[in-house]
Amino acid sequence: MPLPTSLLRSVIGRRLLALFVGCSLAPIALLAALSVRHMTAELELQSRRRLEQENQALARAVTDRLQLLEATLKGIPPRAVSELAGGTPRRPIRSRPDSPPPAGNRPPGARGDGRIAVGGIELERKRRPPPPAPRKVDPEVRGTIRAGFDLLAASRFASLQWVDARGGKTQLVGRGSALPSLDDADSAYVLGGGTLVRVRRDSAGSQVFMVGRPERAGHAPGFFVGEISPEFLWGAEGQSLGTPTTRMAVLDAVGEPLTGENPEVVPGTLRDPALRGSGAFESRLGGAGYVSVYRPIVLEEPFAASNWTLVLSEPKQVVLAPVTEFRSTFFVIVAGCTLFVFLLSVSQIRRSLAPLALLQEGTRRIALRDFHTRVTLPSGDEFAELADSFNAMATRLGKQFKALATAAEIDRAVLSATDADSIVDAVLARIGDVYPCRAASVTLVSSERSAAGRTWVQAYTNGRRRLSATVELDAIQLRLLATGPEVVELEAGDVLPPYLRPLAAFGAGSFVVLPLSYHQQLCGVLALGAAPDAGRAPEDLVQARRLADQIAVALSNARMIEQVRLLAYADSLTGLLNRASYKQHLAATIATARPQNRSVGVFFIDLDNFGRINDTLGHELGDELLRQVAVRIRGCRSDDDPGAEAAAPPEVARLGGDEFTVLLPGPTDAAKAVALARRVLAALAPPCQLGTHEVFVSASIGIALFPDDGEDVETLLAHADTAMYEAKRQGGNGYQLFARSMNATALQRLTLEGDLRRALERDELVLQYQPIVDATSMRIAGAEALVRWKHPVLGLLLPSEFVPIAEENGLIVPLGEWVLRAACRQNRAWQDAGLPPIRVTVNVSSRQLRQGGLVDAVGAALADAGLAARWLGLELTESVLMDRRHEAVGALNQLRALGVQLSIDDFGTGYSSLAYLKHFPVDALKIDRSFVRDLVTVSDDAAITAAIIAMARALGLKVVAEGVESEAHLAFLRSQGCDEAQGHLIGRPMAPELLAERLARSLTGAKATRRERRSSTLAS
Repeated sequence: MPLPTSLLRSVIGRRLLALFVGCSLAPIALLAALSVRHMTAELELQSRRRLEQENQALARAVTDRLQLLEATLKGIPPRAVSELAGGTPRRPIRSRPDSPPPAGNRPPGARGDGRIAVGGIELERKRRPPPPAPRKVDPEVRGTIRAGFDLLAASRFASLQWVDARGGKTQLVGRGSALPSLDDADSAYVLGGGTLVRVRRDSAGSQVFMVGRPERAGHAPGFFVGEISPEFLWGAEGQSLGTPTTRMAVLDAVGEPLTGENPEVVPGTLRDPALRGSGAFESRLGGAGYVSVYRPIVLEEPFAASNWTLVLSEPKQVVLAPVTEFRSTFFVIVAGCTLFVFLLSVSQIRRSLAPLALLQEGTRRIALRDFHTRVTLPSGDEFAELADSFNAMATRLGKQFKALATAAEIDRAVLSATDADSIVDAVLARIGDVYPCRAASVTLVSSERSAAGRTWVQAYTNGRRRLSATVELDAIQLRLLATGPEVVELEAGDVLPPYLRPLAAFGAGSFVVLPLSYHQQLCGVLALGAAPDAGRAPEDLVQARRLADQIAVALSNARMIEQVRLLAYADSLTGLLNRASYKQHLAATIATARPQNRSVGVFFIDLDNFGRINDTLGHELGDELLRQVAVRIRGCRSDDDPGAEAAAPPEVARLGGDEFTVLLPGPTDAAKAVALARRVLAALAPPCQLGTHEVFVSASIGIALFPDDGEDVETLLAHADTAMYEAKRQGGNGYQLFARSMNATALQRLTLEGDLRRALERDELVLQYQPIVDATSMRIAGAEALVRWKHPVLGLLLPSEFVPIAEENGLIVPLGEWVLRAACRQNRAWQDAGLPPIRVTVNVSSRQLRQGGLVDAVGAALADAGLAARWLGLELTESVLMDRRHEAVGALNQLRALGVQLSIDDFGTGYSSLAYLKHFPVDALKIDRSFVRDLVTVSDDAAITAAIIAMARALGLKVVAEGVESEAHLAFLRSQGCDEAQGHLIGRPMAPELLAERLARSLTGAKATRRERRSSTLAS
C-alpha cells in the first residue's frame, strides 16, 4: 500500500519507521550471524579433532613402519649378503694391536700402524694369513636369495646396498642409486649398532634412506643402505587418510616437503624448524581455504634424525557445507519479517503523527511570540496530557518573556560598561522590571578589607529618587557575605545591617540580599526591598539571582581593567618598564632615529646562574635580588660621560624572569655601547645583601645596534638575545656585540634542536658499539654503546654535535632512556643468538641523575629486554657525582642493589677526589684518553696512568683504559696491571652486526682451543 503523504513529510515518521524496521532486522541478523558463527566454529573444531586423530594415527603408523624396516635390516642373515657378494662371510675384525703389515700388502683403507678405516672410523686389525679363496656359490642358492631380496624390495625397499669396510658397494635390491652423505659421526653410530634415517634431495625429488648394521653374528664389517619404498612408508593413496578430501604433506627437518598431495597449503612460518611442534592453522591455495593440523613424527631417539612434520588438511568448503543451506533460507525469512514489521509500523506511526503535528504548530506560534493560542487534543491519552502541559508552559513563557527581555537589556548595559559607576546606574535603572520591588541598592565593596572598612552606597527608589550614603562594614560582615548563602531574606523587624538601612527609609518591609561574588571574591551586595504584603513568584527570585551573577562578573572585570591599566606599562616587581611598554618605546625611538640617520643600541641582559638563587634561598629572596639588580642597572649612567647631559638617559625594562633590556637612544655607536655594558658589569660586581646572605651576581650581555643589526623591534631583540647567548656560551660575566655569523650559528642550532625533537619519533638514532677487551687475554669482555644520529640532511652526526643541545633543552632524558632500552635489547639479542655474553656500558647524563628517574628507567629497560643486570654497565663523569652528591649516593646504591656495574668515566680530568671513591659504590675507573695517548712519550702521563692503576687495584676497583691506539700503549698497560682496554687498536665503534661477527669468531676460537686442550688431555 502507498505511504500517506504526511508520513513521507514527517522526519519523526521516517525515523520511527526506520527504527521499527531496523529493530526487527537487527535481532534476526544478529541471531543468524551468531548461529552461523557457532556452526562454523563447531564444524571447524570437529574437523580439527578428526584431523588430529588421523594425524596421530598416521604418524604412529609411519614410526611403526620405520621400526619394522629397522628390524628387517637387523635380521638379514650373513650368508645372504656373502652369497650375493660372491664370497664367504668375513670374520669380524677384532680391536687388538699388532705389527703393521708391509705397505705393499695393505688393504684399501688400512694404515701402516695396524689400523683400518671403516666408514670414517679407524679400527685396529690383527695380522692374519691371507683369507682363503672364495668358495663357489651354488646358482640355485643364489637364485633363492635373490628372490627373497626381490620380495623384500617389492614390499619395503626400492633399493638396498651393502657397503663393506673398504667402501665397496654390493647392490642387493633394485638398481644402484646415489647414497646419502654420511660423516664420521654417522658411520661410528651405525657401526656401534645404531640405525640412521637420512633424506637425500635432488632434482628428481626426495628419497628416504635407512642405514643400519645387522645384529646377527657372522657379518663382515659394513652396513646396509636402503632406499625406503614411498608406498610402504607413506601408505597407498586413500588407505591412510580418513576421507577422500583430506590432503597430506610431510616436511623434513629443513621444512621442505617429503611427500604429500598438496604441500603448498603449508604456511611459510611452519617451514621454520624453530616454530614447529603440534598445532593447527588455516591457509589458502588457489582461492580455496583449508583447515590443517600438524604434529611431529619423532625420529630423534630411534633413528638419530631430526623430526619430520606431518600436516593433514581439509578444504573449508567441505567442512562448512552444512552452513551453506542455512544461509540460503535466511534471506527468505528476513524478507518476510521485514514486510510484516513495515506494514505494522506504518499503521502505528500514522496514529501518532496527528497530535504531534498539532503540538508542532503550537510550538511555531510560541516562536512567533504568540503565547495565547491553545492546543486541544480530545484523545485522552498521554498526548492530551502533553497538550495540557504545553498550554501551561506557554502561559508561563508569556509571563517570563517580558522579564527576560528586560534582563537582557540590563545584561547588555552591565557587560558593556567598563567602570563600576556605569554598572550601578544600568542595574538600578531597570531592576524593578525583573523583580517587583519598592527600592533597590547596590553596595560596592573595596578590595582592601580591614576590620573597619568603608564602602560607598548608592540607592534608588521606585519614585526615581536617588541618594548615596557611606556605611561601615566590618570584617565579620564581609566574611558572612562571602561565605554565606547565595540568597538571604530578611524582614523589617530583624536587625538590619548598615547597608540595608537606606532601603528601610523608603518603606521596604522585606529584603532580599544577593551577594555579588566572583571566583570567591566579594565585589558588592545587591539588595532588593519590597512592601510587607508584596507577592512574588519563585522564578522572579531566580531571575534576580542570575542578574546578580552577571553584575558580579561585570564588577570583577571592571576591577581587573583598572588593575591592567595600572600594570600595562610597568613591571609589578621592579617598577621598570615591562615588555609591552619597552617594545613601544623601542619602536618610537627607531621611528625617530630612522629619518635622522641615528643609531640606537639595544641590550639584552641575563643573570648568570640565577636559578641557583631561587633553588637555594627561595623565591622571596630571588625577587629581592631582582629588585636590587634593577636599581643598579638603572643607575649605571655615568655623570662624567661627555654626552650624558645632551643624550637621553638609557631606558631599562624587565622582560620577565631574570631577563632585562636596556634601550640606549642615539646618537650612539659600538664604543658607547661597550662602555655602557662595562658599567653594567661593574655595577653588578659588588655583593648583594639578601637577608643574612651575601650573594655575588654576574650577567651576560648581548648588544645589537640599529640599523646595522636590524631595522625593526623584533629583529633587534632577537639579535641582542643571540649575542647574549654567545656571551653566556663563553663563560658569562661578559658582553658580546652581535655578528652575522652568530645568527647563522643560532639558526643552525635552532634547526638541529627542532630536528632532534623529532629524531626519536622518526627512529633516526642508532647505536654503535666499541669493543672492550681483557688486557691480558684480548678476549672481548664488553662494549660501550655510542649513540649516532642519522640526520636526513646532514648525514651521520656524532654525539658532540647534538648531545650538548639535548643537555640544554632537556631532551637528554628521553634520549638517554632510548639508549638504555636499545642497548639492553641488543645485548639480549646477542645472547639469544648464542653469542658469548658481554657487558654493555651506557653513559649517564647529569640531568638524568638530577631528575631522579634513573633507577626506574634502568629497571624498566632491563625488564623490557629480559636482560640480567650484571650485563649492563653505567658510566658517570666525576662532575656529575660531585654536583649531585646527595642524589647520586642514593641512586647509585639502588643501582648497585640491582646488580648494575658502575664506573667513573674520564677519571683524572675532573675533581679526581679520593673522597668520592670512598662514598660512592663504584666498580671501575676509566682512565681518560688524554693520559693514554701520550703515556709512551710523556713521562708525566705514564706516571699518572700508573698511579691511577695502582690506586684502583689497592681499592679493589677494575681499571679500563680508553684511547689505546698502539701496541706500545697496550704493552705498558699490561705491565702496570690494567684490567681492560678500549680504543682504535682494539676496534673502532661499529654496527651491532659487525660486533656480533667478532663475538662469533671469538666463540669459534674458544671452542677450538677447548677441543685442542681436550685432545691433548686424552692423548696424554
